[in-house]
Amino acid sequence: MHAIPWIDAVRTGRLGAAGLSVIGTLSLWLPGAAHASNFRVSPVTLTVPANRPIGSLTITNSDSAPVSIKVATYRWTQVDGKDVYTPTDDLIASPPIFTTAAGAVQLIRVGLRHKVTTAVAYRVVLQEIPAAVTTGVAIAVNLNMPLYVVAGPAAKASVQWSARRTADATVLLEGRNSGDAPQQVLAIGRTDPGAATPTVLSSTMGVVLPASMRQWNIGKHADWTPGVPLRLTIRTATGVDEITANLSAG
Repeated sequence: MHAIPWIDAVRTGRLGAAGLSVIGTLSLWLPGAAHASNFRVSPVTLTVPANRPIGSLTITNSDSAPVSIKVATYRWTQVDGKDVYTPTDDLIASPPIFTTAAGAVQLIRVGLRHKVTTAVAYRVVLQEIPAAVTTGVAIAVNLNMPLYVVAGPAAKASVQWSARRTADATVLLEGRNSGDAPQQVLAIGRTDPGAATPTVLSSTMGVVLPASMRQWNIGKHADWTPGVPLRLTIRTATGVDEITANLSAG
């Protein structure tokens, strides 16, 4: 398991169809002046077919100064419902390190060294190399991008949901993906009888990888009875799914 400090492309910055803009925002509390780069990355997610596992990222430097970036790659798996990141040389990034001039554009190509026959996931981390400053603080931005290798355009996620109580009475919602594509979850809610809108249980975004399980902590809810089905809404990147999950005692 590997801990990496980063800004996640699906959570931070100005995210839109054109890509992700990353701008340092820590000057409000850092002593003295803070210096951070302003650059745009597109796309924010790479999905490539197993028969041609090569993708590309475009970096646009909107700053008035050059930005230097190093590319690091990690294998992304899920163990016991949690994300695990392991440094890997499965991927080739070209160029692996570069400097983009002010107002310039840099293309990065990322591909697998070896062919794969099953769906796999990686993280491509763009690590800014901070420029030397004579005053203030330089803020280095690390941007974490998902890269999915899938069988082809017909690949789909198939997630089954269940809920259980832990020893401390916390309810964990588990999504198990038996499909061959990832499922990105944006929010989880409960549909109560007679309620006009679902009650939000979790706004923690996450992904259920193929042939994997991910967990969400959705609170204690002492009034929920084991064995009684829960009517839930799962908001994903492609829409809203209404599902029923049985709550087990543990």
